[in-house]
Amino acid sequence: MYTKNELNDIYEIFARTIDISEELFDKAVNEYKAMGNWIDNETPDYKVHIYPQGSFALGTVVKPITDEDEYDLDLVCEFVEDYGFSAKQLKVSVVKPLLAGYKKTTTDILEKNRCWRVEYDHFKGFHIDVIPSYKLVKHINITDKDEEQKTYNYIGSNPQGYIDWFKSRIAVQHQRVFQELHNHSIRAQAEIDKISEFKVKTPLQKAIQILKRHRNIMFANDENHCSPVSIIITTIAAQVNGNEDNIFDSLSAFLLGASTYINNNIHDGQYYIDNPSYTGEKKENFADKWNEHPERATAFFNWLNKAKKDLLEEPLNISDRIKLAEKFNFSFGNRTTSRVFSSMAEDDRKAIQDQSMKIVTASGTISKDGTVKVPKNSHYGR
Repeated sequence: MYTKNELNDIYEIFARTIDISEELFDKAVNEYKAMGNWIDNETPDYKVHIYPQGSFALGTVVKPITDEDEYDLDLVCEFVEDYGFSAKQLKVSVVKPLLAGYKKTTTDILEKNRCWRVEYDHFKGFHIDVIPSYKLVKHINITDKDEEQKTYNYIGSNPQGYIDWFKSRIAVQHQRVFQELHNHSIRAQAEIDKISEFKVKTPLQKAIQILKRHRNIMFANDENHCSPVSIIITTIAAQVNGNEDNIFDSLSAFLLGASTYINNNIHDGQYYIDNPSYTGEKKENFADKWNEHPERATAFFNWLNKAKKDLLEEPLNISDRIKLAEKFNFSFGNRTTSRVFSSMAEDDRKAIQDQSMKIVTASGTISKDGTVKVPKNSHYGR
């Protein structure tokens, strides 16, 4: 049977495989900075701040399932004060023309309830969701369109505060990972002036990436819009986080604790998953759509139960690598699983050659946790 430590090592490889590359991450950072500078220059009468929110800001980006899919870059277009625009004016008359004028777009700019979705010819592999907003004292007002009423209003939010809150929840493990990278750099006599923030990834961030990939696979054909939203997964995972120092335990904390957390926050029969960083008069409830569409809450709990079986329970009862790969095909996708297990096979080959791979006498399997050295492979009698 696979042990928790062995599965954790496998999840480490999965997390690396589904993460965005540092090159593409830097490309996205350079793009939103360039867009922000251009918009700021084009609006001399207003001061505008462009910054990321969502997975790019939280370090939980997940690679698209196929090459045809795109990364989603969420940006806030924040006017640093209230310039007197109505919600419709700010979104339609001010921000949309700026986005249209920035670069040549691949398609028409698509309006969503709270943002504009735009794809640019020069920025392949990404689409950008831009949320118009203006700053208040402790939070921002973002534009929100009511599709049924065809009206525009402002609602309160605090994306930067959420980022700060999330970072506070991972601060202990972030410092540990940073120190390990720092010590490794010293041992390797590498450049240690600056360790990229991109490389400092905590177990909780990796666990969230794995959960999101499992969600993406399970709801790949989600015609009813019931796929669990990332902000709910991320918020609950951070709330039940106990500073676990490995991915497996971080997954366990979420998958075993999420239902209790949700049920403890039901009031008057309504689901509440509050934005922990928003202190406005009316709290921001990430689960508000669950109360309007109960099937979305049902879908979340169904996904939670399936992920618990797929990521925790069943892998611990599998002893054969081929069967484990077959199991993970349904959790992470065939292509991703193939890459991970090919990487594992190559790691094993190298470990056998340097004799760091050993036999576990109880099961007969090979593992770095074993006790008996595996003899070096001697092809053709050498």
